[in-house]
Amino acid sequence: MQKTSTSQIKTVIKDTIILQQKDSIYVYSNELKELNTQVSEIKNELNKKEDTFLGATYDTAFTVLVTILIFVLGIIIDRIIKHCQDKAELTKLKDYFNNQFNDLKNNILPELIKGYRKNYQETITLDKGLPTTAPKILTNTYDRLSKLESPLLFKTFKNSSDFNTAFAQIDLIKKLMTEIDQYHAISLQRSSSIRISLAELDSLYVNKLVAYTEFQRNNNPNFANDPTFQLINGKILYYHQHIAGKRNLTKYYKEIIRPIQENLVATNLFRTDQFCNEISEYGKLISHKFNDLKRLFIEIRLQYRYFSKILNDSKNKLDQLNTE
Repeated sequence: MQKTSTSQIKTVIKDTIILQQKDSIYVYSNELKELNTQVSEIKNELNKKEDTFLGATYDTAFTVLVTILIFVLGIIIDRIIKHCQDKAELTKLKDYFNNQFNDLKNNILPELIKGYRKNYQETITLDKGLPTTAPKILTNTYDRLSKLESPLLFKTFKNSSDFNTAFAQIDLIKKLMTEIDQYHAISLQRSSSIRISLAELDSLYVNKLVAYTEFQRNNNPNFANDPTFQLINGKILYYHQHIAGKRNLTKYYKEIIRPIQENLVATNLFRTDQFCNEISEYGKLISHKFNDLKRLFIEIRLQYRYFSKILNDSKNKLDQLNTE
């Protein structure tokens, strides 16, 4: 019985070992198959070719294209905004220019032209003298307009020649205003110098006339009937009534100086009488100064006529421009 049992046990153990070995081989075989399957799937995935666009996958290409599109749109929008801002600035600049430009054409220039015409036609005379300053309009329009000359404003003009003409005339007017002020100051100085000399000579001349009449009263028994005495004495009275303290230089020369000079020459008293000789010399000096002043005022009036013409020509040129 024991032998049988031992034999059976050995047989059972042997069978068990064999079964275990078979099971291990089976399991290992299944695992190996599964591993081979996974390796095969990986290999297929690696070897699989995806659809591409220019060498990149559609996902990658889409991402890149969207990024580029957003960047381009950003640039376009920025440029549109800048263009709108520039356009608004140009419009604002052009409006400001036209306001100043129209004021120059329609208000300032006409008033200056009118003032200069009145200056040479009425205001500037020997009797009235020169005004302290030249006719002017207190404005900085010329300066403001000249400072606007820029490439930015140039873009707003349809015609480049209009732009050039506009600023050429603005520059001319601005410089002319300075030249007129300088010319007027110099002319006023020249006029004052001559008038001071005339005033000094006038005092000496009238005193000499009075001295002559006093001498005649004291030394000429027939002085009341003397034509020269009567003339000079009458001119002294006329002088104090109509000339002294008044702006009557022209009348002073025509009504006093010339008649007395002509009488002294006609009677030859400027040679034979000491008083008459001195009166004649003072009269000659006064005549020279008067004629110098007369020529100066003719020059000044002609010059203001010229200024008026320049401004009028400039206004006509500005009126023909299209600055809108």
